[in-house]
Amino acid sequence: MSPRKLILMGLSAFALVAIALITGLSASHQPRDAWPTTLELPSTRGLLHADTLSRGEAGHLSVLIPGFTHCPDICPLSLARLQMAWQRLDETSRAHLHPMFLTLDPARDTLPVLSRYLSAFSLPVTGLRLPSQDDTRLEEFTQRLGIQFQRRESEQSHPPEHAQAQAQASAGEADYMIDHSVAIFVIDEQGRLRDTLPLSQTPAQLADRLTFLLQSVAAAPSSAGLANVNTSANANPDVLAMGGA
Repeated sequence: MSPRKLILMGLSAFALVAIALITGLSASHQPRDAWPTTLELPSTRGLLHADTLSRGEAGHLSVLIPGFTHCPDICPLSLARLQMAWQRLDETSRAHLHPMFLTLDPARDTLPVLSRYLSAFSLPVTGLRLPSQDDTRLEEFTQRLGIQFQRRESEQSHPPEHAQAQAQASAGEADYMIDHSVAIFVIDEQGRLRDTLPLSQTPAQLADRLTFLLQSVAAAPSSAGLANVNTSANANPDVLAMGGA
């Protein structure tokens, strides 16, 4: 192949990559409705709409972490990271910020299970659960937020003498994990996604960003901050945590 053709192919490939990057960046900066005003989510505090916890008052934000209570490490670490960021906020900021934990495993995570699990954290976090038989609503809600998740069956096999483990596995009570996106999703009281924060940020960075977002919605809750959706550096909610690990 001639050098001229190689150069042209290289330039074409570079142009395609540049177009893809520009398109991706443009899409990631566009605001989107994440929590429809008509959608009620069962929670550990009763049925919730996007503006329930704010009681109709402007300038509030919800911070949502997806996960499941059988997660061995990433989910508790995510909640602990948010807890450390929460402790850095002043009282006014805390009063306008509402932590939430959305279970991606409603078959095992009932509301009482969520309540017990979340009580271990020094954080006023509300557990959200869509019924296991209502898979469509859970999928639609997570798709709006940009959350990916999938069930992965355990490869571990049980010896015949482990009858109880086999019974649990056959009943679907154990032996599977949930691979899922890892991030903090920031939603305003109108159900719009304001930002997606990577868990790679330090508690101080998370607290600073949350403070900025609260100030932006307080300044003009109906329109301000929309340009700040998904602008956090290195935000990548599409990366799946394998088995919660």
